[in-house]
Amino acid sequence: MLVSAVMNQIDFRTDHRLNDTIALQFFVLRHHLLRRGLILAVFMLGGLVVAHPDERGALVGFAGGSGAKCRPLCGDLSGRACCHPCHRADHGDPAWRRLSKPRQIRATITADSITLQKDGFSYGARWSDANLLTENPNAFLMKFNQLYMRLPKRGFAPGEAAQFRALASTAVPTAANRLR
Repeated sequence: MLVSAVMNQIDFRTDHRLNDTIALQFFVLRHHLLRRGLILAVFMLGGLVVAHPDERGALVGFAGGSGAKCRPLCGDLSGRACCHPCHRADHGDPAWRRLSKPRQIRATITADSITLQKDGFSYGARWSDANLLTENPNAFLMKFNQLYMRLPKRGFAPGEAAQFRALASTAVPTAANRLR
């Protein structure tokens, strides 16, 4: 783990762990996909009502009537909801192990921008384009339009996290800054 500051620039480097990837996915899920998923669920239920009403206009299978049309659909959806996470967990682990080791997260942080490098990709963003900057006990979490970034706090030397917080707090728009 190496962090150095030279002329308002922080060169951040730390090891990349599987829990970093999982935590970033939960951050994306919480801030982006749950809202869209809720809207999708409402539209899907609306489509189900339109497609399968009985003569009283009630949803067949949930509001009485013959549920023969609705039961296979509900069984299929619940089966997919149970099996898909297990399938992803089973096939995701070998892909993680195939990546080169040691893996690192590198970032160059300046007063104007941040550039993050990991897994062979380089992501860059200007602080003025930030939609969200927050932190949890383990990391700083950032969103730039559709780009999500996570900097684990373990990569900062003592005092460097405070320097990053001060640098980012002054550069990020006030509406997007949710640092404690």
